[in-house]
Amino acid sequence: MRDIEMRLIIIPIIILTATIVIADAFPIQSQDRQTRSRNTNQKRTVVSTKTSKNAHFNFLKALHEEKPVIGGKLLGRLGLASKGLSSYKIKEYNSYLISNFPKASSDHVQMFLIESYKDEKMWDEVQVGLLKFAYLYPSSSIYKKVLDNGYTLLQEEKYFGSVRDKLITLLSDAPKTGKMHSRYIGFLAAVHGFKDKKLRSIFERESWEYLRLYSNRSSGSKVLMWLAQIEQENSAFHPAVMIYEKLMALYPASQDYASAIYQVAMLKQEKFKDYNEATVSFRRFLKKFPTHNYVAHAQHRIATMADKNFSDWSTAVKEYEKLATKHPTFKYTVPSLLRVGEIQATKLKLKDQAISTYNRVASEYPDSTLQATEALQRSAKLYQKAKQYEEAIHQYMAVHDNYPGTDGALKSLKECATIYEKKMKQKDKAIEILNTIIKAFPESKDAKRAEKRIKKLNK
Repeated sequence: MRDIEMRLIIIPIIILTATIVIADAFPIQSQDRQTRSRNTNQKRTVVSTKTSKNAHFNFLKALHEEKPVIGGKLLGRLGLASKGLSSYKIKEYNSYLISNFPKASSDHVQMFLIESYKDEKMWDEVQVGLLKFAYLYPSSSIYKKVLDNGYTLLQEEKYFGSVRDKLITLLSDAPKTGKMHSRYIGFLAAVHGFKDKKLRSIFERESWEYLRLYSNRSSGSKVLMWLAQIEQENSAFHPAVMIYEKLMALYPASQDYASAIYQVAMLKQEKFKDYNEATVSFRRFLKKFPTHNYVAHAQHRIATMADKNFSDWSTAVKEYEKLATKHPTFKYTVPSLLRVGEIQATKLKLKDQAISTYNRVASEYPDSTLQATEALQRSAKLYQKAKQYEEAIHQYMAVHDNYPGTDGALKSLKECATIYEKKMKQKDKAIEILNTIIKAFPESKDAKRAEKRIKKLNK
């Protein structure tokens, strides 16, 4: 009885254990089956992709042999059914290159593309296409064939007359070695170098493609600079600013960063008339790049906006003087100092400071004849207005002494004669100055007038 009871207990335990083992085993087998299936699919995918590329290229080769009217392998001799064939070919070739460049058979497809552009008489595209082939496929087995055909076409087609020599040189000198991204930049630079409006849209397309392919390359900043400049030339100022901003965001260590900041600031000033933002941008430029070639230009623009746009005379004077101190040889420094003197005299009513500024121009820039003369005459006028006649005469005579024989000297002598006669009532001094005019400018009409004036004064 006990044996029977023990068997009744043991048997269920054995069945339960077996069930658990079997249940654990089958999921593992199922998982292995799934894994094997997934791996098989991956292999199939790899094979399928490779096969697809080959099939795509084989299709393009057959497509390339299709000729309008004559027909080919795909259409036979369907004649007019070939209408629009070249346009379709171009779409297919470009699609293939976008997906497969620079691998697979991209060189052959680029050749197909050039020939289709030729069939459509799209000579600008042919020009760029030849350059692209020369720069990007120097190791191609068809390199010589493509270039030889290109040289022949350049000689035969009148369209290339104006650029023929330059184009041939670029094709011949295209680099035969180097990494692909470097050769691509060389290709873009070659196209950009033509400065041809007809090539702009093509250049933009190729530039954006470069950025898609090589966005992680530092040379991307140069490409963005080119694109922004084109937008500016097309009066598309907002897109230009956006491209500059993109450059600064993606390439903060680029040498083009400084130029981007400056261009954005300039566009804000000149095109958007946002003088506050422009001033902020120029100050940002000066802070980040204090030794840049454009710092004087930026400083001058800041001063000009304070002067002309904000009528902030004190700030304008400060900024102009900063320009003169830091950039004494800058082309706009002397005109800026003359403007400082004018602001001090007319806006701020600071006569003495204005005279000091004018004397600074005369003493520091004596070789700037016209501007030094103007500075001395302006200071003389201020003395005249203040009835400081001796000081005024001193300034006028400085013009005669320093720049004898000039129109400024003649004008200054006439002013001296008038002051002596009309204001100081010193006829002898007036006659003396009039004689100086006769002696210094004997052939002038003013010399004859001086003689007449002397006769009247001597009566």
